[in-house]
Amino acid sequence: MRILVISDSHRNDLSTINFQRYDVVIHCGDYGQSQDILLKHHVLFVKGNCDTYGKEKQSLTVFNKKILVTHGNHEQVKFGYQRLVYRALEEQAEICFFGHTHEQTCFVESGILFLNPGNYPQSYIEIEDQNIVFYKNGKMLIQDYKW
Repeated sequence: MRILVISDSHRNDLSTINFQRYDVVIHCGDYGQSQDILLKHHVLFVKGNCDTYGKEKQSLTVFNKKILVTHGNHEQVKFGYQRLVYRALEEQAEICFFGHTHEQTCFVESGILFLNPGNYPQSYIEIEDQNIVFYKNGKMLIQDYKW
């Protein structure tokens, strides 16, 4: 199992991503002009506050984990995570991917793992087997969180 999680790519070119390398690619919104690339490569994505197309949130099951994907602007994540936690609890999510702040974030609240990959291409998350690895400015940052 190999998953790529990105967000807030805005005007950055996503065509350089090797989509075939991943089983699943998730974009947490603010994809800019890359909508066609996301659709072409069957990327699971949500609409960010700078986008015009897509769902505001998606609940799905990936490798037996119930996941909520949201951009975070509707949950006002720039002012705290309480609304995001409530949204994830409502959706009965085990994992919540979100964006909007452009800051990599990882925390557990109410038994739910919350992950923000930051802004692509400067930062992103790869999940391989059980390991969650954060990348920032081309460097791998090891985290103690498991899938």
